[in-house]
Amino acid sequence: MKEDKNNNTEKISRKRPPKNKHIDVRFTEDEFNTVLKNAQLSGRSKSIYLHDIALGHKPSLPMTTEQQEALKGLTGARAELVYIRNALHALPQAERKKLFKRADFMERWLQGVNDIIREWSNIRDRFIDMI
Repeated sequence: MKEDKNNNTEKISRKRPPKNKHIDVRFTEDEFNTVLKNAQLSGRSKSIYLHDIALGHKPSLPMTTEQQEALKGLTGARAELVYIRNALHALPQAERKKLFKRADFMERWLQGVNDIIREWSNIRDRFIDMI
């Protein structure tokens, strides 16, 4: 932001230097098709894809449906843990000690934790299978 003598602020945009240097690259038909496919998968044009690769960037691919489902599962499991944590933190310390001394409460607690661990393991396995 820039202020003038009347205390008016004006947004200053920093201009990027122009890209006026050019490199010609030649590919075989197979190489060209590979570049084209990878550029399309990453949602970039051929030129931008090659520019990013040449500068050491690793363009990411859009998430697959399986990855989106796994991410939703992680979000749900996290929400459950936050709910449990908040419920316990709302109780006084003495009440928490009483609860954890009860066998039935501990069984339910361990069952809930084991369910969350199983869900995380399933999600991890799905991600590993995708690699």
